[in-house]
Amino acid sequence: MTEPYRPDLFEDAQAVQVEREGRVGIVRWNRPDRLNAMNGTMYAEWIEAYDTFNADPDIGAVVTTGNGRAYSAGADVSNFERSFTGAEAPKEKVAPHAPFAPWYMADGKPTIAAVNGVAVGIGFTSILWYDLIIASTEAKFSARFAAIGLTPELNSSWMLPKLIGVQKSKEMMLTGRIWTAHETQDLGLVREVVEPDDLMACAIAKAAEMASNPDSTLRVIKRMLMEDLLTGDLSTIDRRSSKNFSDARKTAEHREALYALRDRRPPRYHDTEYMRDLAERVERGEAT
Repeated sequence: MTEPYRPDLFEDAQAVQVEREGRVGIVRWNRPDRLNAMNGTMYAEWIEAYDTFNADPDIGAVVTTGNGRAYSAGADVSNFERSFTGAEAPKEKVAPHAPFAPWYMADGKPTIAAVNGVAVGIGFTSILWYDLIIASTEAKFSARFAAIGLTPELNSSWMLPKLIGVQKSKEMMLTGRIWTAHETQDLGLVREVVEPDDLMACAIAKAAEMASNPDSTLRVIKRMLMEDLLTGDLSTIDRRSSKNFSDARKTAEHREALYALRDRRPPRYHDTEYMRDLAERVERGEAT
């Protein structure tokens, strides 16, 4: 079972830096000399970090950014080159599954990409599966696959049109050109553009706002959003929406929200002992 976050867990990490600020977990891509190009070790360490944050009740949301001048320049092309030359690959950690698999991201805690610099290739397609994208004015974005004889990965040809529309997605993917932060904000992909010195503060503040809500409720909402994106039948969505709403009304989290409103105080969602006791009282029908 994955352990909750402790600073010492990632002291030996090779490709990421992991930290926390309040209820926000932070992962920094840490191969600045390679513009944070992603390799097997980075994928594996991202999964280790995200799993750790998901297992920690004291962390409610996750921010990812890059060290140096890039968010990520994409996959480490030296590994692609070896597939032609047959050269021996360096030893890397092996990820247990795809690092940005759609359901893996949908079932985890809220994620925010704080894009500090260039985000190209998988550095671009991976953030499509995050819950929010905030960019520095120095950020650049590109689905540059066509320009290097490749096709988009990570199901991005499905997800990008859901986010910005078909015509805009075609322009991004068929030209392979580089877009500024403000251009991608105009496309509807980036939620907010801020000065470089304000990027992490803005991302952490947004993450903290998400993290203030009940973890269990956030997980249900994230799954609902993903399931509804994949469902073409409105009657199915309607039944699922009604059931989830009905189930939510019976939870200790909702009961606590009502108590907080009545008492004019902040909810105590993250007071573990208090919420455990309240859940038991709800189960017994004593939480009136």
